[in-house]
Amino acid sequence: MNKRSSRPGTRRRASLNRGFASVSVAEVAAARSPSGNTLPRSSRTCDKRIKLAIFASSTRLRRVAPTRETLAGRIRDAVARKGMTQQELAQRVNLDPTALSKALSGKRDFKSLELALIAEALDVRTQDLLANDPVPEVTLAARRQTGANPVMESALRQVDEILDLNRLLSDLGYESPATDIAGAVGDEPPYVQGERLANWLREKIGLPEEDLPYEIFNFAKLLESELGIDIAFIPLEPGLDGLSISCGQFKLALVNSKSSATRQRFTLAHELGHLVAGDASQLRIDENVLGGKSPGEQRANAFAAAFLMPERSLRTSVPKGYISEANVADLLTRYAVSLDALAYRLHNRDLISAETRDRIRSMSSSQISLRQGRSTDLQTRNYRRAPGNLLFRTMEAYVAGQISIRPLSTLLDVDPYLLLEELSPTTDPDMIL
Repeated sequence: MNKRSSRPGTRRRASLNRGFASVSVAEVAAARSPSGNTLPRSSRTCDKRIKLAIFASSTRLRRVAPTRETLAGRIRDAVARKGMTQQELAQRVNLDPTALSKALSGKRDFKSLELALIAEALDVRTQDLLANDPVPEVTLAARRQTGANPVMESALRQVDEILDLNRLLSDLGYESPATDIAGAVGDEPPYVQGERLANWLREKIGLPEEDLPYEIFNFAKLLESELGIDIAFIPLEPGLDGLSISCGQFKLALVNSKSSATRQRFTLAHELGHLVAGDASQLRIDENVLGGKSPGEQRANAFAAAFLMPERSLRTSVPKGYISEANVADLLTRYAVSLDALAYRLHNRDLISAETRDRIRSMSSSQISLRQGRSTDLQTRNYRRAPGNLLFRTMEAYVAGQISIRPLSTLLDVDPYLLLEELSPTTDPDMIL
């Protein structure tokens, strides 16, 4: 056995420095002298992060680099958009103006660190500069909570990280699963479109009227496995229920896990409705789950209600005549929705009167509060779940030695060293469980 490779510290360093790593380029820039040379190492941690940044860019240059002329053209375009001269760019990145001029004219290659610093100075991503193909258009739809300020900046930062990782994995040959969830929208009213699309998708996954998994995480797992989409749960500050992203064949629904379990479930179905309908790229805001807003939001709400509570199932489950609190508790347990969602769904399908709808909405007995499954519901707040299919692709790339531990640890929101220890093979019998 190679003694060097068997040392834990050596294995850790090797794994951390292999492949792509997310490192702030500003930290790298701060470590350069005015002459453009890297300053002497001040600490092992700082030195390691600089090496990782350089290796990150050089890895992508080797694997996905466009031609020298294409790369130079993209940088020239970015300089023009920024309103910056080549002389100003050279000063910003501490690069000799002649060397920069040669690189921009295609007469020399950009070094990996130069490229990272240039991307930082021009407010562009190295991934976009180095992509072989144009970056796919990203389409987004989001739903905002009533009476709260949007928290889009925090959410979109995390979405950006997910999209960057998806692009990296695709570049390395780990493609997102093919998805075929685009339904025909049609010309009917939005609520009719939503109902029809929900019925179509349920038929597609072989569950025309069967109950869906009660626990929201099993529900998400079912959708990922059957549809090829990705679903993430992230605790965010109040203001945003969820959002959906479409980038090529990569489809993502993100849900704010600080909401109640029933709201998370409805939000997930709502975002799925956006993905199925192929809603456009502008930001879509819905201030009230049940209120009528834009046609796209009405359709997504109708889709969510029909997908979670199929009409045929409801008609065989709702008792004739008076509906007691015990009946309502059973229905809430079966469909895992809120009182409001259930009441409006029953009324909209002409199964109850407006008076009964309002009576159901006001129910608050112990039978309702302590119904089966409530203990599970109460544990879903602040839960964090990485997108399942993306996580599998990331694990595949890591095991194959194509990326480092850092993209995986970022996706899981855990310390990279702790994760590396967990994933490293061990021969200690006390550690084998």
